[in-house]
Amino acid sequence: MMSSFSFRRSSFLLLSWVLLIPSLQVEALWWSNLDNKNESSEEVQQFDQPSSVKAQRTNHNNNPSLAFEYGVDVSFPMHHAPVSTNYAWLPHNQQPNAEIPDEYKDMPVQPLGDMQSKYENYIQGCVDYYNKDGKNKGERCVTTERDRLAMSLRQPQSMYNYTQMGYTKIRAPDHVFRLLKEFWEKNKHRETLERWAVGNVYTNHWESPSYMVSVENEALDGGGYVLKQHIWNAARDTIEEWTGYKQAECSLYGIRVYKEGAMLAPHVDRLPLVSSAIINVDQDVDEPWPLEVIGHDGIARNVTMEPGDLVLYESHSILHGRPFPLKGRFMANVFIHFEPTQKIGGESEYTGDLPPYLIPGSPEEARWRSSNPHGHKLLNQQQPGTTGSTTAHMLAARGQYEDLRQFLNENPDSVNARDKNDWMPLHEGIRKGDLDCVELLLDRGAEVNAVTPHGSPLYMAQTFHAGNKALQQLLESRGAKLHPPPSKGASEGEL
Repeated sequence: MMSSFSFRRSSFLLLSWVLLIPSLQVEALWWSNLDNKNESSEEVQQFDQPSSVKAQRTNHNNNPSLAFEYGVDVSFPMHHAPVSTNYAWLPHNQQPNAEIPDEYKDMPVQPLGDMQSKYENYIQGCVDYYNKDGKNKGERCVTTERDRLAMSLRQPQSMYNYTQMGYTKIRAPDHVFRLLKEFWEKNKHRETLERWAVGNVYTNHWESPSYMVSVENEALDGGGYVLKQHIWNAARDTIEEWTGYKQAECSLYGIRVYKEGAMLAPHVDRLPLVSSAIINVDQDVDEPWPLEVIGHDGIARNVTMEPGDLVLYESHSILHGRPFPLKGRFMANVFIHFEPTQKIGGESEYTGDLPPYLIPGSPEEARWRSSNPHGHKLLNQQQPGTTGSTTAHMLAARGQYEDLRQFLNENPDSVNARDKNDWMPLHEGIRKGDLDCVELLLDRGAEVNAVTPHGSPLYMAQTFHAGNKALQQLLESRGAKLHPPPSKGASEGEL
């Protein structure tokens, strides 16, 4: 179900604030709605809808942090700076009939206390870090922060959304979590420091560095292509079931390890990261470290995760972050990102020049076109001649049976086309685990024993889909032999 939601105050109130940064040798930085020539009020108004839900007086065990529902610009600046200073204890919030002073009109109630000072310290920490030792690059923190706020305001209102709420939490598939956990236990002592771009404000790496354990690093015990593909396959199946639409691979991080005091500024992900998943692999915390998400209803909710939990979220339009510091030793997460290949309501592959999730005429369109002058192309769809992959490779990799059948009718010779990795469409279909596409390719003359650097089709089927006996039986019925990758050799039992 599509739900397009614009996180924006119903009354457009210009806000500005002063942030003193002496190390930048400027007296003040003025922050506002970040309107500019590319985002006129008329453009934004076209998509204007009711914004974050107003705070409501409720009682949750007298815990002040739970006393109100809230939306954007409360825990951390998301659309505008500063954070709301409309504190819950102010007289006009305590007395139902009290007149609201002009300075607080259209400002959400602040139930969390003085979050503005914490935010100023956060940005100041970045500036000081990049100005030390004569580097004088602290201004990049401010530039990045302006970009974060602008994108968080502009992008959500420009997107089609594929789910009603925009996020959900489930348990990760058992076999994938088991693989990740085993890999983590074997390699957690080999984490490496994660390097961030100068001035990056999305996490407070200057105070609490993050670390990475790469799942595709073959030098690590159990790491490499096979593990990565298992994670891709499981996450894709789960996200496609949740959204109801086909997804293409975009980005798979390793296991990112956050340490004591880590914070993540709320944000939306840059395109084409749209349909995303977080798997909590392990943690040692004193209290839950919540993921704050603002759903399509505009309400902030804190989602806690235990090892084995998986959060699905539309990262292109759902504001998400961890604005409260981690209390404990560490949390280790895997981030997996996909891009929808279909438009809302569309049954076949989308071929328009805009991404299927971008609203035509929206504030984001002009910016997207300026960065993509040749139109939309899926991130994992290579240019012809770059890797040698063909349309048949792409369709088989996505399990698009009808499109693949039609393409093979028109291009029968492509059935055994090899890319620069020696993969044929058959190998892509096996990696996907799509029985119908594999059978179609075999019926059209695919070489059943064509060996790649990752082995023969039967070897790949057993490696990527050990539990899919129907796929293995189909290959064996067509004469498939078990050939491992050339570099691994083969025992008598394998041949």
